[in-house]
Amino acid sequence: MTNETPEVLTHDEIVSFSRLGSKPSDDYICHVEMLDNVVRECMYVSRSYSGIASPSAKHYYASVLFTALVTKGVTLAHIMPFSPWVDKNIEHWDYASAAGIARTMLELRIAFYYLCSDECDETEWECRWNIFNLHDCVSRIRMFSALENLKEVTKLSQEADEIRDRLRGNTFFEILPEKKKKTALNGQSAYIFPLEDIAEKAGVEKTQFRWLYVLLSSHVHALPMSFYRIGDERGRGLPTPVEENHTSICLSLASTFLVSTRDEVHSLFRDFKARADEITECENREAQEEFAGLEANMKVSESDGMKIGETKVLLSSELMRVEVILIQENTVEVRYLDAKSGAIVLQSTESENGRFLDLYDLYYWTFMLNGERVTNDQMSFIDGNDFAFKADPQTRTLHFKTGLSKAIA
Repeated sequence: MTNETPEVLTHDEIVSFSRLGSKPSDDYICHVEMLDNVVRECMYVSRSYSGIASPSAKHYYASVLFTALVTKGVTLAHIMPFSPWVDKNIEHWDYASAAGIARTMLELRIAFYYLCSDECDETEWECRWNIFNLHDCVSRIRMFSALENLKEVTKLSQEADEIRDRLRGNTFFEILPEKKKKTALNGQSAYIFPLEDIAEKAGVEKTQFRWLYVLLSSHVHALPMSFYRIGDERGRGLPTPVEENHTSICLSLASTFLVSTRDEVHSLFRDFKARADEITECENREAQEEFAGLEANMKVSESDGMKIGETKVLLSSELMRVEVILIQENTVEVRYLDAKSGAIVLQSTESENGRFLDLYDLYYWTFMLNGERVTNDQMSFIDGNDFAFKADPQTRTLHFKTGLSKAIA
């Protein structure tokens, strides 16, 4: 041993060492683009059905599970190498982390199909749901027992007994084999049927499911299969054929789970689309009224004796805060801030020359161009600065019109 101080790499040195390897294959980029497009589409679908009161518990859990699935898809889109979602100093390859997310998405896909899409009568659905509830309750009992929180353990144990009583009184539960009933009542399993059987009905062939579950699960826990064979081919954050191939598998799986679930969400909420359209129309009317008020306030703010640097609040709601700042004579800066985080999600400058878009949050807004929805990768028209725009704070939508000589409100 020596007393020498170990050398510490600078940030720039680390970045330089990590910029290794050639660009990924066209096939990998196709997988990246596929997940990117699917996640954005699913986000739009989720938002398009917002505001609908759940007509049943099945619909409620469909919205919960679809939201969870899309959220994981967004996370995967952030960490995948060469992602269009984030700017990075280096492209860090870690298919093991992608595998963990993909496994969670597989399980969410199974849960969605089992609880929301699979056809069964109300009695069987109540049985499935209460077994879910009991599994959740027992899991929380174990957690609070580890913390030695007797108060919570006692409360949850009472709830678990009530759920067991409901299950015993369920006619579908009564006809289950005794072994299944015993397993369900101890709260150790959330499902009546084997996962591979549910997965097959949900579109994942049994043999494929078994292989995938072993592969993906091996990277969730730090067991030998997760770190054996780490070396030049994988596990060091560097680009290799193995990293690229396995990451592609994860992206492809995630896209498949999202698309299948998206289609079933459409099917579940199809009968309520008219109501969704009615809500959207109502929100748009309210938004137009707010637009008129905002524009009037903006004009007033320019001639209402504001001092340079002074700020006025034009709108404050549960979703958004809109404020205007006089930055110089006859020029104001308009900021749209998310009400929860306080982050600026849109900023524009208004002067005698018109209203110009300074910045916007790419993932906060839904984009509409000439009345049709567009994705982020279709926003190149902004570079031409030949558009008008308007922000809808109610629906978090940016409306653009092109073919104009300048960007004016």
